Amino acid sequence: MHMEEEKDLERPVSETRQGGEVKVQKVEFHPLPLDSTASPRQERAPAFDKVKLKLTAELGKTRIKIRDFINLEEGSLLELNRPADEDVLLLANEAPFARGEIVVINERFGVRIISFMHERQG
Repeated sequence: MHMEEEKDLERPVSETRQGGEVKVQKVEFHPLPLDSTASPRQERAPAFDKVKLKLTAELGKTRIKIRDFINLEEGSLLELNRPADEDVLLLANEAPFARGEIVVINERFGVRIISFMHERQG
């Protein structure tokens, strides 16, 4: 196989050469029909069983000066920009996906999911 043929095999399907120029074509997909008999909860795909995801509950944010940061010590308090009774933002790999409320479970903090972001849109 020639080197030129190998390069052609590596090129994406939507890319073709015309007179030495690369032409990229936009691919459009038609929406799938909604199946009204489908269960709202989808079966989990075993392919994702070993995928790791970083989950974060964002309680709030604050800004402080560097000199104040350096002077922080055990017992210092930081005032956050959120009221104590407001929902917390839940993030998956730093992307917002849900809202929740802080709960205490056996002397540990937890988060009860109240709503998912996709449910709030529409």
